[in-house]
Amino acid sequence: MDVHEIKYRVERVKAGDREAFGGLVDAHKDMVYTVCLRMLSSEADAEEAAQDVFVKVFRSIESFQARAKFSTWLYRIAYNHCISVIRKKVKMIDLDGEVPESEVDEVEMNGLESISAQERSRYLKMAIESLNETEAVVVTLFYYDEMSLEEIGEITGLTSGNIRIKLHRSRKLMYQVICKNLKSEVSSIQ
Repeated sequence: MDVHEIKYRVERVKAGDREAFGGLVDAHKDMVYTVCLRMLSSEADAEEAAQDVFVKVFRSIESFQARAKFSTWLYRIAYNHCISVIRKKVKMIDLDGEVPESEVDEVEMNGLESISAQERSRYLKMAIESLNETEAVVVTLFYYDEMSLEEIGEITGLTSGNIRIKLHRSRKLMYQVICKNLKSEVSSIQ
């Protein structure tokens, strides 16, 4: 759906046309679900959160002023809603380490290349799940959804510098998690 169609549908919804909202949901449901899943790590929680997000969006669409893209406004609501869900569950993961470049083991990283795409996807999923909710969303938006630092900043409220730091730290942590999981699987086979 292009920008003009989204703008038209938003105006229709503001005018009371509930059916126009269905098109907005269809156009954005996958991304909202992905953001929720990355932050909540549970498919059931992500589905429930995504539904809650669209209810919130419908109820507050009058406040959308088109200063940013509709998708940015929507993803910001999704992000904030997931933060609230996480706080309610008191599921915070403390991350403070980085891997120095000197500790990068080429053999381990080559091992990742030799496994199937499905296995690689599983390792990446585990690594993303090890990140805290903000870092998981930043990684998802930057690498999977290919959003710019500015767009991510609008969604998360972080500066471009903070986003760069989170991406750097997240990559280091993900590397650690992948290496640890590869080592434990290799040692369980031996």
